[in-house]
Amino acid sequence: MSKSSESHLISEWDAHFTRAATTYEKQSAGVTRRISQQLLALLPPITKESIVHDNACGPGIVSLDIFAGEEKPEAGTPTIFATDFNAAMVKEFQRIVDEKSLKGVQVQVMDGSDLSAFEDGKFTHSITNFGMFAFPDPVKGAAHIHRTLKPGGVAAITVWKYPGNIYFINEILQDIHPGLDEWFPIRHWTEESHLRDVLEKGGFKKENIEITVLKTIWSIENLDEVVELFSGSFFDHAKGGLSNEEKASWSDVVRKKMIERNGKGIEMIAWAAVAKK
Repeated sequence: MSKSSESHLISEWDAHFTRAATTYEKQSAGVTRRISQQLLALLPPITKESIVHDNACGPGIVSLDIFAGEEKPEAGTPTIFATDFNAAMVKEFQRIVDEKSLKGVQVQVMDGSDLSAFEDGKFTHSITNFGMFAFPDPVKGAAHIHRTLKPGGVAAITVWKYPGNIYFINEILQDIHPGLDEWFPIRHWTEESHLRDVLEKGGFKKENIEITVLKTIWSIENLDEVVELFSGSFFDHAKGGLSNEEKASWSDVVRKKMIERNGKGIEMIAWAAVAKK
């Protein structure tokens, strides 16, 4: 991908996340949260002594999962620094922090490619759940993750190996406009080798990187709700090659394709990298 194409894509991601900030979890059908919960189970325990970076935090899915997973909150909570390059996402998570009176959470706007506001060796855990693909410079972002970890600290990064929702979107596009070019903005991230290469270039040693597969399902039990989700603004950027007339048929085709699935959910498979400094 050329630099100009990457820049345009980052701009699209920013606009996309701004639109989705207040409804992100609903529009993503909870799949990133279910992967987050599985990811946290792979990491060393997070305790009151832990200092955690929730990198590319969005509306705080990982941070909220950390709080939800605490068996003994009276023993104290970890310190969490939550950052995201998108101001609307940060504003939404700050609202949730205030509403729930969460202690020990600091939320701020910060580009994942430039964590220079954080000193070296700050974090025990650095978690980037489905955010690295949107970094302007993923290798630089990985280097900052490595730099800001304490010695012995752990980074966790997830990206999609098999984003079934994107494959489903392409089924819709081909039904509406046969022969249309495939829409797949993050295809290179579906390769394990790409994720591993980014982390190694960022400073993590090959032998300290473990990559596993995590799976979940995008449920389609509530047909009307799923049609609404796939017809919402979350996937507007997939419709760029369609005419206005073709766009008008979108919801009907989504419904038809969902019915054809006969209740079978959409598989979502992630790469989960756990890298130790």
